[in-house]
Amino acid sequence: MEQRYVFRPLPPAAVTPRREGRSVVLTGFMGTGKTAAGQELADILGAEFLDTDRLIEAREGLTVSEIFAQRGEAVFRQREREVCAEVVGRRGLVIATGGGALLDKDTFAALAGRAHLVLLEASVEAIADRVGEGMSRPLLQGNEVERRKRIEEILAERQTIYRRIPNRIDTSNLTPRETALQIASDLEIPSTVLALEHSRIEIGRGLILRLGARLQSLGLGRRVFVLIAEGVRPLFEDQIAASLHQHAIGYDLIGVQDGDVEKTLAQVGRMVTSLAERGATRDTTVVAVGGGVTGDLAGFAAGIYMRGIPLVQVPTTLLAQVDASIGGKVGANLPQGKNLVGSFHPPALVLSDACALQSLPPREIANGMAEVVKTALIGSPELFDLLSAEWEPNSRFWERCVNECAAIKGAVVDRDLRESGERQILNLGHTVGHALEAAAGYEGLSHGEGVSVGLLVAMRLSARRGLLAEDWIDRTRRILLRCGLPVTPPRYDRDRLLTCLHRDKKKRGGRLRFVLPVCPGEMVVIDDVADEDVLTALTEESP
Repeated sequence: MEQRYVFRPLPPAAVTPRREGRSVVLTGFMGTGKTAAGQELADILGAEFLDTDRLIEAREGLTVSEIFAQRGEAVFRQREREVCAEVVGRRGLVIATGGGALLDKDTFAALAGRAHLVLLEASVEAIADRVGEGMSRPLLQGNEVERRKRIEEILAERQTIYRRIPNRIDTSNLTPRETALQIASDLEIPSTVLALEHSRIEIGRGLILRLGARLQSLGLGRRVFVLIAEGVRPLFEDQIAASLHQHAIGYDLIGVQDGDVEKTLAQVGRMVTSLAERGATRDTTVVAVGGGVTGDLAGFAAGIYMRGIPLVQVPTTLLAQVDASIGGKVGANLPQGKNLVGSFHPPALVLSDACALQSLPPREIANGMAEVVKTALIGSPELFDLLSAEWEPNSRFWERCVNECAAIKGAVVDRDLRESGERQILNLGHTVGHALEAAAGYEGLSHGEGVSVGLLVAMRLSARRGLLAEDWIDRTRRILLRCGLPVTPPRYDRDRLLTCLHRDKKKRGGRLRFVLPVCPGEMVVIDDVADEDVLTALTEESP
């Protein structure tokens, strides 16, 4: 049996590309937290942060205090106008301006018209406490009583223009992080949208803050259970809480033990028991937050509880964003093999926030890059060329990878949800990869590492049949090594590996199915590969 597939992309109407949003400008009186909150906001949004005072200092070679003392306030205000005029023309930034920048009517008009302008306020007491003795504040010299009086005077002078800013936050009792979360929750964050038949996928930066809004718009916010990986809970629980609270969505939180060794029916049982004990009903929504294991387990629980309740995926690893969260395959492992129990339960929504990837350790990024390389081989010569070239991993690069991989996998899944034909090609590298994982007892070898070795085995098998040119193998090996992935298998027991290989769920009529690449964008599925051929290909990839 041989089936050949040439990849066909999603129709243009199914893809709404992301366009860079307006910059966010934080302004307000000194001591209201513009710089600290701006840096936190930039981190949440994966944006570049600019402080106009720091830009002026860099150009003048003097501190703001020195510019006031040596050149006068008028010179400083002129430089401030020039810098604001330059930065406001750029999109997608977070900008903190000096407290008096908006006193200039042209600057105010430019920022208010071309950016999302937010005024930070604070009480006189909070400002006085934050600015301290005011040694670096040219407008606040003198003793404590004089400084407090001067704060009140300047605030009164600026109220006319401050009142014209509709977006206002009192930071008196907020940390910079809390301020940033409040600002981000109010933003309409731009995203790429893939409108698939069974799912809506959104990809962008800062999207975790849009969870509440999206649940509300889809009618999924009546009752929510957040099933979150314990390892990422400290990183994202505050963002999730802020987003849900903003839209008055109550939620219960259930911790998930992540990792393939924890991908068990026992943990699924605990999940559905918790749902039942806490009164989950048919109109309850499960929100899965974490990596591929968490998404698979939570999705399986959602799929079998009351014969299926709505599922939303919020993947926080690269592997989950480019692959595991898309397509509705959910399930658990058995000791006998990988993903041997499961079902199809497509998520109503996938929110892939590229900023969530910033905290991942290198091995987790490498784990996801194996799926990126696989997906590039399946459907994108352009992405394969990008991976072959020099690139610097960052949130923008990862966002591009997620965009391309989601569109490729989404196109295949839309045409073949239950893997009756074309969807088989998504298993490229997985037959051997899964067997290596199972043979290792799901410890020591990650999924991406197994897939990395499996990709090269599949390519070697393809080259032996005259389907694939050898140089594709060499190019792929170089990419995998650059990503920090293994290109040779770990030590394995031959008999155990073959046993795991033959328990593969893709087996049909007693025959193993292998996906073999012809070139990026073209795959062949065959079922006549002998065990010795697989072992020989594995040996060839050994040192």
